[in-house]
Amino acid sequence: MKFIAGKRISLIAIWVTLFPVMLSAAATPVDEGWLDDDTEWGSSQVNEGQLEFIAPIRDQSVLHSDTHLWITSDSKQTGWVKMQQCYRHLDAVSRTDVVYAYRKMKNLQVTREEKIAHIRVGQHRVELEDVGKGAVLCVRAEVKVLQRISDKTYVIQNGPYHRKFLDGYYPYHVSLTVHYSKNEFQLRRVVPEEQDGFGVKQNQDGLSIDSWFKGNLRISLELVENKS
Repeated sequence: MKFIAGKRISLIAIWVTLFPVMLSAAATPVDEGWLDDDTEWGSSQVNEGQLEFIAPIRDQSVLHSDTHLWITSDSKQTGWVKMQQCYRHLDAVSRTDVVYAYRKMKNLQVTREEKIAHIRVGQHRVELEDVGKGAVLCVRAEVKVLQRISDKTYVIQNGPYHRKFLDGYYPYHVSLTVHYSKNEFQLRRVVPEEQDGFGVKQNQDGLSIDSWFKGNLRISLELVENKS
């Protein structure tokens, strides 16, 4: 961060990825969520990277990443799923680069923006300039993230999510909804397990996860195909 002639200049990057199964995080592109926040958070609300689930924070604006993935019959053969994602409560900065490190991604488009003066869309990134406090960015794309690990079993690994500034990790609100037909898949396992700060709900259209945390969060979903 630099201060030039009284004007604050910040360069921030949000890197987002879904890790394919069977590869370690160290061997894959890492999701970095570097969000500048020097106003509301005290030292007691910052940690050094270890995952810590927390109670929802209702009296302050917390960065919220809301992702929807749609798994279809074709996804089982191709690995491609449709994605929609919104970032809400972005911080006020002069520039933010949202970099998607999916190994295979196509048709990235911005579908909604609020309080953002300039936007440029590349193949795997969205560059934002003059972002106002509480800004919103929504995108859609197709991503190849569904991996078959056996005849009937598929895995999606999502993350790691974190919100980092300097040497500390700040509160982050993450929602993930995976849409699939219960006639085609059954959920076998979610990692981490459901607990306070990490809620999991299943319905006829798939599952939803809502989490409040500090540190690094990785989410792994294991689905089993229904076969006659």
